[in-house]
Amino acid sequence: MTLSGWLKARAVELGAALCTAAVLIGGLAIGVPFLRARIAETFLYSFCCVSAVLLRAVLDLAARTARLALRSVRSPIPVRASLRPSGA
Repeated sequence: MTLSGWLKARAVELGAALCTAAVLIGGLAIGVPFLRARIAETFLYSFCCVSAVLLRAVLDLAARTARLALRSVRSPIPVRASLRPSGA
């Protein structure tokens, strides 16, 4: 996946999480009864929804960086001509 593709995917996830949080907080603001009965849970879910997406992006980026670093460190060892078996 290219960098722009990765950024687009994370932007879609973050947009969905922010939209969900906005709907919950907005519902709380206009006084939806079942949300008002659970104010703490509504804020907690909104916060967790957004922070989970951000945490996933950070962990995914860290894993990609580690994989790239391992690929650059672990390059194949070239075989010298004197070590090759004779074709006779």
